[in-house]
Amino acid sequence: MFNQAITRVGIRYGVTGGVACFAIVLLLYFMGLNPFGDYGRYSFIPIPFAIFMGIRYYKKFNDTEIGFLRGLRVGTSVSFYAALCASMLVFIFTFLVGPELLQQHVKEMKAVLDATREEQIKLLGKEMFEQGYKALDSITPSMLAADDFVRRFLGGLVFALIAAVFYRK
Repeated sequence: MFNQAITRVGIRYGVTGGVACFAIVLLLYFMGLNPFGDYGRYSFIPIPFAIFMGIRYYKKFNDTEIGFLRGLRVGTSVSFYAALCASMLVFIFTFLVGPELLQQHVKEMKAVLDATREEQIKLLGKEMFEQGYKALDSITPSMLAADDFVRRFLGGLVFALIAAVFYRK
């Protein structure tokens, strides 16, 4: 069943969290760091805060006897809109900045794969490792944004589950 209050809270706190995530991506870029590499994990920090604040707001103003499933729906909504907003902004950013940002990211990823070559071949096999290594050359802004969306959404789902347990009646 569609609940407009959940959607409104999800959009309000999700978009705010997504913009905060993107602000960290911009900050990393202007500091000269790769915002999609290891330092890019810092841009995930606003998502749990947005989820907890969104569920708290919903509980305070819409449903004081919030249950686990309703809390999970609110947290999932916030997580979805945060991931969607941040990934759309990442797509626009990578498209506007140009291919040099993607090439820098690909170069760093190849360096990581070269450094851990033996371990990766043991885990994946030589054929899969070579396919993955070659696939790095064909990364587009849309692929990077889709990957960013999936990682942010799944990470947010974990925190939505935790927050739903915390705020249930």
